Amino acid sequence: MKFLTMIGLLGIISFTSASNLANPASPLPAANILIGASYHLGGYSLTNLEIPSMFNRFHGRIDYAPVDFVSFGVDLGTIQIDVDQYTTGTDTVSLFHGNYGFSGGAHLKLSSPSFLKNMLSVFMVTQGTMFSSKNPDKVSYGGYDGCGVVGLQIRIPKFGFVSIGPMAYVIEGEARGADKTKEFYSNVNNIRGWIAVDYHLKSTPLTKGNAYISLEFSASPAANTSDRIPIQDFSFSISIGFISGKLYGDDKQPR
Repeated sequence: MKFLTMIGLLGIISFTSASNLANPASPLPAANILIGASYHLGGYSLTNLEIPSMFNRFHGRIDYAPVDFVSFGVDLGTIQIDVDQYTTGTDTVSLFHGNYGFSGGAHLKLSSPSFLKNMLSVFMVTQGTMFSSKNPDKVSYGGYDGCGVVGLQIRIPKFGFVSIGPMAYVIEGEARGADKTKEFYSNVNNIRGWIAVDYHLKSTPLTKGNAYISLEFSASPAANTSDRIPIQDFSFSISIGFISGKLYGDDKQPR
């Protein structure tokens, strides 16, 4: 309940909290369904010690638009987490290399009508996801993450869309040791710059709908690299999928 309340409040002020956003960032027309898949590689600093971590996430997505400029859906898949070793007191915590575990959540996308000769629009994307990754010694990192973007979307004729804006990102969870001890963790460097590029393939009489490829990149001013955790405070995502075309209504696409 606390998590749902937080997501709701952030959505109201239009600066929301998700992980892999693009998929694509461009608006889904009314009465359309989107089916897609994505890979997300992200680096995040955890706790006040700023311990580097890396998330590998594969997701499938189903998205539905009941009306123009509004769509929502679910994301299901798997995640693998690495966390760098660190020293606390006199003890050194070893490097955590988890196996792939569950990742799943939901998302919401809003967009304004386009303006300036249909070239620009304002958009918001938000997503919340639960996740868990465990290693062979039964040590695990689990919890939820949420992120979101409010920004400007630029339509490029005969290509697709470029979307830019600030990203807010939140991770909260528990690390469980082999001896059942629990430690709460969250992330730092919560604000990033974000850009997504969506390329829409032209529909044909055979496909009726529209395929897309989406690339997404985010980076914090603290972005860095290291030997053990090479991705720190920046992320990359690639998504592919298919948009059905209008399924109902007076101007339904002929089949």
